[in-house]
Amino acid sequence: MKKLAFLAALLAAAVAVPLSIGSSHREAPRILKDPTADNTDVWAFTAPDAPRSLTVVANWVPFADPAGGPNFYPLDENARYYVKIDNTGDGYEDVAYRWRFKTRFRNPDSFLYARPTVDSVNDPDVNLVQTYDLYRETYDKHRRLVSVKRIARKAPVVPDNVGPKTVPNFAHVERGGITPLRGGGKAIVAPADDAFFADLGVIFDAVNIDRPGRPNIGLGNQGGGKDDVAGYNTKSFVLQVPESEVTRDGKPVADMKSGNAVVGVWATTERKRMSALRPSGKGKRSDGRDGWVQVSRLGNPLINEVIVPIGKKDKFNATSPADDARNFGRFALNPEPARILNALFGLGIRETNRTDIVQALLTGVPGLTQIGRDPAPADTLKINLGVPPASNPNLRRPGRRHGRVSERPAAHRRRGRHRAPGDRRRALGARPGWEADPARRRRRPERQAVPGAVPVRRPCE
Repeated sequence: MKKLAFLAALLAAAVAVPLSIGSSHREAPRILKDPTADNTDVWAFTAPDAPRSLTVVANWVPFADPAGGPNFYPLDENARYYVKIDNTGDGYEDVAYRWRFKTRFRNPDSFLYARPTVDSVNDPDVNLVQTYDLYRETYDKHRRLVSVKRIARKAPVVPDNVGPKTVPNFAHVERGGITPLRGGGKAIVAPADDAFFADLGVIFDAVNIDRPGRPNIGLGNQGGGKDDVAGYNTKSFVLQVPESEVTRDGKPVADMKSGNAVVGVWATTERKRMSALRPSGKGKRSDGRDGWVQVSRLGNPLINEVIVPIGKKDKFNATSPADDARNFGRFALNPEPARILNALFGLGIRETNRTDIVQALLTGVPGLTQIGRDPAPADTLKINLGVPPASNPNLRRPGRRHGRVSERPAAHRRRGRHRAPGDRRRALGARPGWEADPARRRRRPERQAVPGAVPVRRPCE
């Protein structure tokens, strides 16, 4: 029973920190029906290969089986995918990066996604071709859109890895997807292994960690854990831009105490409020703000999964972080998981007035991840750009430990599994991890990242 209580307490502790075991897969009634619009993860960090830049990894499309042909998992050209940055602390975006996709078939009379052999990202043997335009939007203090600049045009989406006969050298194909951006930085959109180190079946079965026959792997607090979505993929959007492009004054960050050092990051998806089917090729698609509605949102992990109740989850996905205190603050102050764990295990976890959760997840830690003097309580992933990357990122968790500030950045999404997924660990200078195999769903060694490149995604093969 001591072991049970100890592990349950560790799970409870995950509720009180922004770097927990969670993710965002099918978390709300409406978005689970719309997987191409579903945010699954967001990471924000300073990469060793770009110490003066903000690097963001945002994932969409959960539970994508690598063998899911013949069409695999294209992104939706009728959706708008965003990464947003708040640099003033009001919970609204000051800078936003928007992706719009286009799809075409080179041979509409063939059922094949691609034919052997695909040797480059723009290989003519790829039949289902996707490209994207990437825009940088800026807003003033009145939330008015003041500028829109296209920073990438017709950039290639890395095709899904059909298998070694069709794509014999996926690493080479993947490298071709790295696109330089106007104004500095680079981006890539590519398939990735959807790592999620949590025993989801056990957690949702009333935290049944002592279930007979279950391996003695705890909850991942020993550095192990169970990757319950092993073998599935997702689509990763990786964005790396100079920090001066996202700071409030448009200048680089001098150090972690600088007034422009902390920004808040989150990702959203938008769809048209009303859609009308029309014959192919007729009419034009509008990129105006009018008529678009937000259908998915993701900042910190587990907020919409286990803090927001089911009757409010769709509202969370449709609203701005600036409104979180009014809409959902009471659920963070009085979290249901604490009550459930106390009922199951009698742990004595504080159930009310959890201002520690509000600070860790919504307002930020003063002097470390707080944006300005009086920030709005907003669910954004806060990162201090003045904190340099660690020499060995796997040795410590980010944030404040033992009364001092860790050397790692203060915002790394879903790292409470003790290690980030292999490709994200690799992007931070860690050793190789594991990738998905579509045929046997087994684990196999992963390739090294491209030196000096944007942290590219793990291929499925």
